[in-house]
Amino acid sequence: MSYLVLARKYRPQLFEDVVAQEHVTKTLRNAIINNRIGSGYLFCGPRGTGKTTVARLLAKAVNCINGPTPTPCNQCPICLEITAGNSLDVLEIDAASNTGVDDIRSLRENVRYLPTGGKKRIYIIDEVHRLSGSAFDALLKTLEEPPSHIIFIFATTEPLKVPETILSRTQRFDFRRVSIDDLAGHLKKIADNENIAIEDAALTLLARKADGSVRDSLSLLDQITAFTGDRITMADVVNALGLVDRQFLFDYVGAIAASDRLKILQMTRELFDSGIDIADFIDELLEHFRTLMILGSGSDTSALLNISTAEIREYRTQVDYFKAGDLLRLMQITADVIGKIKSGLNERLVLEIAGVKMAEMESTVKFAEILKALQQGQVPAIPGAAETSSKPSKTPNFFNNVAFDSPPDDSEKGLSLPESLYTRSINQPQLEKEWDSFISKLRQQSAMLASQLRMAEIRAVKDNQITLVFYASGEASLQLVKKTDNLNLISKTLKEHYKANLSINFTIDPRQENPKLEQEENKKKVHNIDKKKLIEDSPYLRQLLEKVDGEIIGVKKAE
Repeated sequence: MSYLVLARKYRPQLFEDVVAQEHVTKTLRNAIINNRIGSGYLFCGPRGTGKTTVARLLAKAVNCINGPTPTPCNQCPICLEITAGNSLDVLEIDAASNTGVDDIRSLRENVRYLPTGGKKRIYIIDEVHRLSGSAFDALLKTLEEPPSHIIFIFATTEPLKVPETILSRTQRFDFRRVSIDDLAGHLKKIADNENIAIEDAALTLLARKADGSVRDSLSLLDQITAFTGDRITMADVVNALGLVDRQFLFDYVGAIAASDRLKILQMTRELFDSGIDIADFIDELLEHFRTLMILGSGSDTSALLNISTAEIREYRTQVDYFKAGDLLRLMQITADVIGKIKSGLNERLVLEIAGVKMAEMESTVKFAEILKALQQGQVPAIPGAAETSSKPSKTPNFFNNVAFDSPPDDSEKGLSLPESLYTRSINQPQLEKEWDSFISKLRQQSAMLASQLRMAEIRAVKDNQITLVFYASGEASLQLVKKTDNLNLISKTLKEHYKANLSINFTIDPRQENPKLEQEENKKKVHNIDKKKLIEDSPYLRQLLEKVDGEIIGVKKAE
């Protein structure tokens, strides 16, 4: 006996077996019970959600030898013929290949004939939107006033293409896309019946790949079983179907958030080397960004997503990486990739350019916020700059297009840059490099303060906050520089010199003496030793000093 694929083997034979379409099956069962069966139905919905299956179930429910009944027996000759698809009273027509008006005229002639064995003659027209305009026109009169023994059931994936004149003459039922949880549960039951051991994560991945289609999910399960046998893991599904590993997506998005162009290029190479379909990767990446956008819109948005609770916890680790505006721009860049690839451009080049563009993209700032901050004389908030955030290190700056990082010195022109626009970020090497010139500038304002700061050590620079350390003997210096007027003068000179919003903190390190003072003392000792040794080694010099009662005040090495 030939193998029967799972999609046909487990096709529902009762209304109760239909997956996740209770709103349709309940209405039809009640219509049968109350003898309110219509003459025309329109079943709409995505592929693989049960439109044709429910049409056959309705045909069996009406024509069953025990019917009309909401629970056809599936044992009588009529039920068996309908199940096998060879009933003379249930005619299935593919509108995609029977689109012309002549086909509909032939159908219109045949509706006069009474059913051969059942109670009703039923016409199931699949993909009815493919009929031509003239074919629809030819069908209108028959559909509006059909013989009492006729039922029309139309199925379509594109109801918007069905004329209003047809819609108004039928009862419309919209089939929903099946959720991942419902699909995974359905696959689990079938896997148990087939003695297939499959991981829950693999079931979830198959359900997601099926995109709400029961038929597609069963076809995928068939394919995976042929590849691995009766034990299926998550890795088996990824390898067999050429899917994008979820961790790969998380790593890719993490690299975008961290502005890691090198990693983006490396991962793009891995993507092409693995043979994954680029269209699948783009779809998964778009869905990843969409999930982050929805979860970032509020604390109670998980119900809007068709993903498991465990997956939601994973996504929440990346929710703070981007603002809503960032995600919209990232999704637009990603969506543009498909169009560029379809135009014939090199896939790898297009994806590399898009990846680097996303990594280099600055964070979104509302223009109203910038204006408000500038009007108030404040530094506009820089999104993502806080190091306490869980986001990878990325400090976007909406002023990057303006050369504020190294502002020109316009003092000779009588111009100065407003402090509210000092957006330069200073690190310790930069501070130390210009520290001597800062001390020189401060000396012009206060020689005393300059000399005090000269004896302090730069301990740290973090978020433009400087920590200067005085040592055990520097208590007096600390008290002096911390006076309000002195501290204000130091801070003002810092900002003007570095063109940055710098703040400064002072502290005492009681553990040791100032190394600068120790160096000075050591130099004096060295000089004293040199002078003493010089006098001892030179009798002539000693006699000269005794005659003039002189003293050596310095030693200069010969050039």
